[in-house]
Amino acid sequence: LFSVIVMVSWQWLPFATLIFMTALQSMNHEQLEASRMDGANYLQQLRYLYVPHLGRSVAVVVMIELIFLLSIFAEIYTTTAGGPGDASTNVTFLIFKQALLNFDAGVASAGALFAVVLANIAAVFFIRMVGKNLDK
Repeated sequence: LFSVIVMVSWQWLPFATLIFMTALQSMNHEQLEASRMDGANYLQQLRYLYVPHLGRSVAVVVMIELIFLLSIFAEIYTTTAGGPGDASTNVTFLIFKQALLNFDAGVASAGALFAVVLANIAAVFFIRMVGKNLDK
């Protein structure tokens, strides 16, 4: 399981880093300077300036990565084959096991429908979260 986590992290960490770096570069430096002049230390700047500014970027990264992480198959199939037992089995690999290894197309299609509904619910949730902050 650790090898799957390392591979997926290696694959998606540059994307998240690029989004966060871009968001930090777009931050208003006058606000940071004004907060320093008012006596705010780094932890106060982090809490009241950096974290709220990165909120939209965090929501976008979590939404995109959640949707793509739901479909991870190749990494699990090639490294652990869902094992030991079912320790590294996710929804996509479970659909594969039910459809092609257990020859149960009904359970596999129900799992696929569940995965699509879960991805859509997550996308709607994060889009609303990002959308409510666009007016600000």
